[in-house]
Amino acid sequence: QTECSVRFVLWNNEESGLNGSHAYVKQRLALQGIEDPPGSGKYPEPTWLGMIQHDMMLFDHGMPREDGTLSPQQRAEADVNIEFQMDSKYATQSQALAWAFQVANERYATDYPATVGSHMTNTDSVSFMGEVASISLRENERGTQVGNGWSPHWHQASDLFATYSDKDFLLGLNAAQTTLAGIASLASAQLVD
Repeated sequence: QTECSVRFVLWNNEESGLNGSHAYVKQRLALQGIEDPPGSGKYPEPTWLGMIQHDMMLFDHGMPREDGTLSPQQRAEADVNIEFQMDSKYATQSQALAWAFQVANERYATDYPATVGSHMTNTDSVSFMGEVASISLRENERGTQVGNGWSPHWHQASDLFATYSDKDFLLGLNAAQTTLAGIASLASAQLVD
């Protein structure tokens, strides 16, 4: 049981995901916290308290070599990147949300640390950053690493199950552990018999 609603929304297909997140904000923003039907105690669109995005969570093999190839092995420094945008309307709240998730990672993730960065950009969560605290969890820093070729699967059809190793999946598991622990803590989740 939680003290607030937790909603999972899925977008797929690269840039269509960004289009989907823009459409969601446009269509649902004004519906937050409105009881429907009146007197029912039902709120089809709960008031947004934060937006947490997962994007490309498995591949952290480091920067490309001089010849453009990437290591087939995960880099020793692999981590879960948690980003917020320091220039957003809710930068202070987003930063606090990011650090809450970093603490959740320290307490509950089993194998990989989390780092916090302030340059969330060009990703599905930017649709929300002018409306609510927003963060993005990912395998690499979005602007400096993904944009410079650290993930060969970015905007490619090679993003397939067979592409990833057990260590890559373990990195993804740690991102999930971080997020579930962070949400459970912030939503005051409790086991109920």
